Amino acid sequence: MYSTFGILGFGLLIGTPVAFTLALAGLAYIVTAGEYPSTFASVLFGSLNSTTMLSIPFFILSAEILNRSGATHKLIDMVDAWIGHRRGGLPVVAVTATIFFSTICGSSAATAAAVGSVMIPEMLQRGYNRTFSVGLIATAGGLGIVLPPSIPLIIYGMVTETSIAALFKAATLPGLALAALLIIFAYVMGARSQVAPSPKQPMSVRMRTVREAGGVLILPVIILGGIYSGYFTPTEASAVACIYALLLALFVYRTPLGRLPAMLTLSASTAGMILLIIAGATLFSYALTAVRLPHAIFEYISAMDLAGWQLITALMLFFLVLGMFLEVISVILITMPILMPLLSASGIDLVHFAVLLILNMELAVITPPIGLNLFVISAVSKVPVLRVFKGTLPFVVAVFIVLLSLMFMPGATRLTIGW
Repeated sequence: MYSTFGILGFGLLIGTPVAFTLALAGLAYIVTAGEYPSTFASVLFGSLNSTTMLSIPFFILSAEILNRSGATHKLIDMVDAWIGHRRGGLPVVAVTATIFFSTICGSSAATAAAVGSVMIPEMLQRGYNRTFSVGLIATAGGLGIVLPPSIPLIIYGMVTETSIAALFKAATLPGLALAALLIIFAYVMGARSQVAPSPKQPMSVRMRTVREAGGVLILPVIILGGIYSGYFTPTEASAVACIYALLLALFVYRTPLGRLPAMLTLSASTAGMILLIIAGATLFSYALTAVRLPHAIFEYISAMDLAGWQLITALMLFFLVLGMFLEVISVILITMPILMPLLSASGIDLVHFAVLLILNMELAVITPPIGLNLFVISAVSKVPVLRVFKGTLPFVVAVFIVLLSLMFMPGATRLTIGW
């Protein structure tokens, strides 16, 4: 097992892609333990042989189609026409746009890239501070993993065998609460910047933008309404979203067919990266389970006799540190098979814990050295990563407020599960 952790640590240290580092670490165990080489192939294949997994590439493709067809611009234009004329209104437009796009996409990086590519140049052009602009979009983009249809929540549901619909329902109100706090922070900081607001649009223009963005606004209703009503599963919802987005792009926004190959290529690249991480992490988890490491950790922590709130606090601190070095999906795939018995024995609800974990991972996507949103926004805006991180710091307070509220305030479980 020393070789397994040695390869894992060395791979992460020299910057090897996480997917290959995890897979090589798992392979090291299979070789040193003398298991059949076919185990490597069977575990990798088994990790991806799931109908639920199909939802990941479909949700990513639907978001890519909407972004490249100009639907994202229509959505932002609509929000800007209604509230952009107020002082500090444009930062609120940015957060509101990420809320809408998050309910379509399921990925924080895709949300940050889609909204950031439009909003950051616009905010800079109107006079907002560059550090403030990039930090706001990087943080708000994290709503993509909190609000349904969150891809990390789908992965969590698969690993823990928890209802994905229940996870989506539980994450909705905390996600909206976080979005509301980000809007307040954005408005206050934007108003203090003394940037002149844009002219107020007449009602005719506002209604025209609503009509142009109406097709996009319907999509979250179709996805979440279908899942919550039980009319279709998350996988079926992703396929419906993909078909709807394609029809919208072709027949409403008149997107040329020549753009379709680029949409397919980019979405396939993103989905392939995620699926490779899942496969590699499953192989690594197989090695951990084979040497009974989860059982040993369970016995060690159980012997400490921690109260429920003490255990949750310790785990949140652990995830906060782990999120600095691993991306969200890897964290879930590596840790949850180990923690599930411990959480169940401590009487901690897996759905409630999922919300806490995802909110914690909201911090991970904006924390160096691996924070994915920092690199995405840096690439979009040409701003150094450390400056993007500096811009996120005021908004981190909002994430902590929601996370601590759900951890310690009475009724937090009812808030996330019982509505």
